[in-house]
Amino acid sequence: MKIRAVTIAALLALLSAASAPARIIVDESAPEQTPEPGIRSTESDNSGADEKPQDTLSFLNKDQLHGILLSIDPDTGLHWQSPEAQDPIIFKTGELSEIKLDSHKPANTPNSSERIALTNGDEFPGNIVSLDDKALLLDTWYAGRLSIPRPMVRSITPLSDANGAVYQGPASLDGWTIPRVGAGRSWSFSDGSLVGTNFGTIGRDVDLPANSNLEFDLILRGNNQLGVGIYSDRPDGFGNCYMLLLSSNYVQLQRLSRTGGPSDLGNAQTDNILRHDKSHIELRASKEKKSIWLLVDGKIIKEWNDPAEFNGDGSNIIFSCQPGTYARISNIKVSKWDGKFDDTDNSGAPVDQDSLQLANEDRISGRLDSIQNGKAKLASSYAELEIPLERVAQIEMATAHSDQAKPSPSDIRAYFPQGGSVTMQLTQWGAKGCTGSSPNFGKATFSPGAFARITFNLPAQQQAQESESNSDIDSLDPGEHD
Repeated sequence: MKIRAVTIAALLALLSAASAPARIIVDESAPEQTPEPGIRSTESDNSGADEKPQDTLSFLNKDQLHGILLSIDPDTGLHWQSPEAQDPIIFKTGELSEIKLDSHKPANTPNSSERIALTNGDEFPGNIVSLDDKALLLDTWYAGRLSIPRPMVRSITPLSDANGAVYQGPASLDGWTIPRVGAGRSWSFSDGSLVGTNFGTIGRDVDLPANSNLEFDLILRGNNQLGVGIYSDRPDGFGNCYMLLLSSNYVQLQRLSRTGGPSDLGNAQTDNILRHDKSHIELRASKEKKSIWLLVDGKIIKEWNDPAEFNGDGSNIIFSCQPGTYARISNIKVSKWDGKFDDTDNSGAPVDQDSLQLANEDRISGRLDSIQNGKAKLASSYAELEIPLERVAQIEMATAHSDQAKPSPSDIRAYFPQGGSVTMQLTQWGAKGCTGSSPNFGKATFSPGAFARITFNLPAQQQAQESESNSDIDSLDPGEHD
């Protein structure tokens, strides 16, 4: 871990507040160091078991400062209590990157029945009270009732057991295994995503079901090669499993065995199937049928069948960043699947129709008239249907009349502990809660424990991420990764 010079503003503030030296730490290989073998990120260790958790303040230049967040005011700045300072320190928000709110975590958070995805990328957990042609009314534990204009709603996902979700994330690197390769680490966590910038793997035991669906959003740049392993018997490498090699121009599936080596199950040439901004990947598998399907943005790309016994004794998923590749993986969901497959391509569905995907993989399009008392009323071309939400896997809203909140340079993005985020103009952040506004919900006050972290200066961070990805690709020698 490297110690770098403190920012001038922070140094002056600390020197004026106390004589004790500043404790600003920069970890160039973020996130935090953890023991071998297999790097497992954890929130704390036994050495600090008796210490009260602290928040972590990160700056745009990657400096870090530990302490406690006291308040945020758009006019006066962020008020911070450092253990090395006698008095609170005030920082201008223009140089801030993120605050990790470990000291503000609530003891527990109530379960939510649905997750509402908005057109600007935000996601709100909560319980639907009602939906009509004007707005969706959402009951939440963190901000009471929120009224969201219907044009701002992109999708609705019921979070019941019927949908079979066994893992959703990531929210951090906690639970993921990252082996060291050479002198550095290949994967990191940033802004709700796993980021691969060097050759290596990252894996996790997700108790992968016998019939499964692994889906995630992917940004892939550089050499455009990503390895995805399912049913691996180890989290620190591919081991015995199936490995998909995914690129813009071709896909290939291999059956991997530590004793028998790799077996090629077939490949297919494709024509730029991955979008430059973000693609949605689904990898479905049926042990019973010994079959694996790849879908990109809802379209079936390839089906593979294993002529031998299914190679699926493990329960881990693996991602492998290939040499010269930058990969950003977010919105990972692992769910149970009943083995039935609807091979109807929905990409050409009319944009003026709503679409309901049921738990049994059936899909119905039409006009979603309302949601009330846990039931969705849909007017299709052949019937008026009333469907209980526990039978619905996902609702996609029509895009013909959708709207999107326009971003502002002063927006912050706050992340919920159980997943999801909200982008807003911050009015005040204090001990009694956080007040903000957005076209997505108007004005609202959030409880003090509503969020696990906050990010600032979103346009600058987006620009830095794009620059960093290009720099990582340029500096990586594809031939040297041992």
